[in-house]
Amino acid sequence: MESTMGDYTSGDLPTEIPSLISVEDIVLPNKFTKVQRLRPAIQLDVDDTLVKFGEKIRGRWLVKGLIGSGGYGEIYYASDLKMNGESVAVKVEPVLRKGKIAKRMILEQKVMLRLQGRPHAPLMWGSGTEHGLNYIVMQLLSTNVADLRKQCPLQRLSRATSGRIMQQAIAGLRDIHKIGYIHRDVKPANMCFGHVDNVCQSSRRLIIVDYGLARKFRQLDGKPIERRKRAGFRGTLRYVSMRVHDRQEQGPSDDLIALFFTLIEILKGELPWRNEKSDEKMKSAKMQLVYDIFYLFMDVRDDFVQISENIGYSVREYGRAVMTLAVDAEPNYTFLISAMKNLAGGRPLNDPYDWENDYMEVVKEYKNGLSQYF
Repeated sequence: MESTMGDYTSGDLPTEIPSLISVEDIVLPNKFTKVQRLRPAIQLDVDDTLVKFGEKIRGRWLVKGLIGSGGYGEIYYASDLKMNGESVAVKVEPVLRKGKIAKRMILEQKVMLRLQGRPHAPLMWGSGTEHGLNYIVMQLLSTNVADLRKQCPLQRLSRATSGRIMQQAIAGLRDIHKIGYIHRDVKPANMCFGHVDNVCQSSRRLIIVDYGLARKFRQLDGKPIERRKRAGFRGTLRYVSMRVHDRQEQGPSDDLIALFFTLIEILKGELPWRNEKSDEKMKSAKMQLVYDIFYLFMDVRDDFVQISENIGYSVREYGRAVMTLAVDAEPNYTFLISAMKNLAGGRPLNDPYDWENDYMEVVKEYKNGLSQYF
């Protein structure tokens, strides 16, 4: 069968990409109190999979277990036999879906290649097509932010951790937008931290994953791509902007609005519309939230806890900045990162995060009444 994805290994990187590994100020800590929280859950006793455990892809990547599966494919835990058994993740999907060539992973490969060397994108070791399956081999990551929040007894994260997650996520989205793409599925489940067993990454560096819904919004010459009059729904209903509810074209600001709703969820532990199923009711709840953020700075509502003077300011300023952006406007990423630095109290990115200290900082904030952020 003719390959639908160009075969690629790490040695084939374009010359303009300096390195697969981007060195940052985030350092790998020497000790963790809760290392097990960062290990991805691996299933070893699953039979009905696209790739059988023990099989090798391209004779190099030995599949050992299943990390996750969805409607579009599966992600496996594997070992790189040419790299001393280094742990990797392998994402696969069938070449054909309902009789048509599946394009989701082809797009993901294209975007990931453009992002190689960027600190908040996953490292990509190879890709191609084999036995009717498209595959991408990438760095093994740890638990996603959604699950890390749920592991906390209070189902939320502290100001310091939330602010630093946001800083890294904003920087990661900025890199995606710089190459002319928008992500279109920003949410806690699509943000992971580095895996502690991998020597080439830091467990305190946030990585944005899943580029299967990405879309190009700008040409290489900087000219915007003509907007469609009506766009199909793309994203996850709980986090998408009001523009997506209206089936309008998305832009960089829509990624950042989805990130704003992510911030509220990880800080508060839930979104006000968490139980809504209707598209229209969820949109109305989001519009009410925006009104509260803009106009009711110190207001107290039964379904929306109080905004405190020092914490709520940073949240409100971020919300106001992204909600007022036009679809094709250039976001002020520096301002947004600065607001989230204030939320984090200036805490360095390489300081321990909540799950490393058994969520004690979250508990402390809760006991001191600082959980009533907004």
